[in-house]
Amino acid sequence: MKSLIALTLTLTLTLTSSAQNPWELGAEYSKPIGKGYKSNIAALRYENFSNKIGFSVGITYHFSPRDAYGGFKGYGLFAGFRNYFGNNTKGNNPFVGLRVLFAFENFEGKTNLGSLMFTPSAEAGYHFVFGKHIFTNPSIGYGYQIKITKEHNSRDDDVGGRIIPALSAGYRF
Repeated sequence: MKSLIALTLTLTLTLTSSAQNPWELGAEYSKPIGKGYKSNIAALRYENFSNKIGFSVGITYHFSPRDAYGGFKGYGLFAGFRNYFGNNTKGNNPFVGLRVLFAFENFEGKTNLGSLMFTPSAEAGYHFVFGKHIFTNPSIGYGYQIKITKEHNSRDDDVGGRIIPALSAGYRF
């Protein structure tokens, strides 16, 4: 009987504590821009909140714009941390954050091999909540893309600084 009471109490505390920490699931679009470099990144993202802090992870798809010098496409993963200037369990707040992106990009016309790219970045933006469940995050960031692989299957302008405007939207649980 004591085990059943302990299990019920633990389950109740777990459900209650997770209700105090909202999370979001949504899509994100960003457009890194650098000297001679253009890209598009579409992502599925998840973010979990605890008071003034948010942790996010996502899966990305990278593709070149039509007017790019050469074409590329690929997939990646990102993880990030945001500090909100208000209690984000309620919603609307400005934020600053850090993010790391690992991307495996395949460049057309070079080889059939892909290049592993690493992009640490800092971002700032605003988190809006409409109603109680719809969110959007416009943001601007700056990152530096580094080529990890040593093969010659990427262009010279693929390494360097990036300005990264982004917009994400989705559903808050």
